[in-house]
Amino acid sequence: MSDLLKQNRVLAGLLLSLGSELVTGALLWLGLFIAHQPVESHIRWFGICFVPPLLILHRFAKKKQDTQIVKTLIIALFVTFIIFLYILFKTKAIAL
Repeated sequence: MSDLLKQNRVLAGLLLSLGSELVTGALLWLGLFIAHQPVESHIRWFGICFVPPLLILHRFAKKKQDTQIVKTLIIALFVTFIIFLYILFKTKAIAL
């Protein structure tokens, strides 16, 4: 597993980005579940899931040698953020 993350490949970037978002989202969901709070009323809190991939992106962009991972991280962050905004508009958590 660690060999995969050390390679400059698209799969490594996807694994880092989507994996960190998934882990953060799962921890947030678990915290809401333990606190007996409905997830639907706190859907905006899931925006915190974008912080770990941004920190990972910062780390890899600073090294300036893993360009394939950086490009994949940027694209994955953009796509998941658009999906998140769509969900927010669909549930009327935010409005224009």
